[in-house]
Amino acid sequence: MVKYKINMGYIKSKLVGTSIFIATVMLFFTLILMLAIIEDIKMFSGEYLRLLFLVVFLFPFIKLLKPIRYIIIKGDKLTYYSFIRPFGRVLYFSDYIGRIVFFERNAAGKHKIVYLIDKNNRTDLRITGQHYKNFEKILSAIPLRTMDFKPTMKDDFKLFLLGRITIKEGRNDKKAEKSRDKFMTAIQIAGVIGLSLMILGYLLRWILG
Repeated sequence: MVKYKINMGYIKSKLVGTSIFIATVMLFFTLILMLAIIEDIKMFSGEYLRLLFLVVFLFPFIKLLKPIRYIIIKGDKLTYYSFIRPFGRVLYFSDYIGRIVFFERNAAGKHKIVYLIDKNNRTDLRITGQHYKNFEKILSAIPLRTMDFKPTMKDDFKLFLLGRITIKEGRNDKKAEKSRDKFMTAIQIAGVIGLSLMILGYLLRWILG
C-alpha cells in the first residue's frame, strides 16, 4: 500500500501566454492538415507521397498540443482539460505509486518535466514546466513521492512515439542525459523547419492556384 500525505489545498494552473498562442496556432494548422488529408483521400489523386507527408506531420502536431493543459488539483484528485480532451479527464493520486521529475532541454530552453507513475511502473500524465507560470506550486501540490529516475535518449524516443514507458529506479547517466537533450532539441528544430516549409508550400499552392 503506497502511503503519501494528501494535500487538501486547491490549485489551478496558470498557463504561459506564449503556450496558449502556440497551441492555438498549432490547433489551427492541425485542422488544416486533417482537412487536407481528408480531401486527398476523397480525391484519390495518387499523390501518396504528399499524403504520407501530411500524416507524418500530423502526429507531432498532436503530440506537441497534448501537454498544454489547464490543470486543477484538489486533495486526492487532479482534473485537466486540453485541446485533445476538451471535456476533461479526472485522475486520483491513490492510483499512482509516485512521480519522476527531471530537466529537459529543447529549442525553448531548459525546463522541468514531471510524469505520474502508475501501479505498473509506467508513465502516465506528463506536466511540462515551460507551459505554466506556477509549475512549482503544481509540483508541490502533487502528493506523491519523487522516484529516482533519469530517462535516456531511447526513453525519450519511446515517450515521443508511444507516450508511455516502464521505468526502473536508480538510473542516472549524465552522458545519456546530455545525448537526450541534443536529441530533443534536434527534433524540435526539425519540426519547426518542416512546418515552415509545409506552410510555405501551401501558401504558394494557394497563390499560384
